[in-house]
Amino acid sequence: MECLNHFAPAIQAVAASVIVFLTLVLVYATWQYVQVSEALQKPCVTVKSEPRAGNQAVLDAPYATQASQQAGDVVIVNVGTGAALNLWIDFRQTNVPQGGVAMHLPGFVHYLQSGQQWQVSLARNSLANREFDFCATYNSLSGKKYETKIRLEDGVIKSFNFK
Repeated sequence: MECLNHFAPAIQAVAASVIVFLTLVLVYATWQYVQVSEALQKPCVTVKSEPRAGNQAVLDAPYATQASQQAGDVVIVNVGTGAALNLWIDFRQTNVPQGGVAMHLPGFVHYLQSGQQWQVSLARNSLANREFDFCATYNSLSGKKYETKIRLEDGVIKSFNFK
């Protein structure tokens, strides 16, 4: 017993060091878990066209091409694995003719779950012969901020940036 009393401060120091080490291991494991769980619930918002009605899809040539370019609306869709919260969108025309007025369409939705679509009041034919920049900012369930930037030229996605 005398031996334990003599080395008590050293034993307490070793025990405290072991506790600190185990706490650091627990912090690291928790951090790894948060990273994995965020990856499993990451939202990703993009743009797509709403499909045409079935009666508009059956046309004879050469009008079928014109109908496919004109029909339908633009929709925002969450293609990620998690919900997008506080989604702010902005469509902005970048190739405005001299003296013309630029098309600008902002929007907001509180919640867009994975796979859910949100129709925008922008007809697909409005994208023809125009260039648009689309920007969407939103949060995941964990509060992490994300941003999607898309460059549209003549209704075709030319660049896509997600961060």
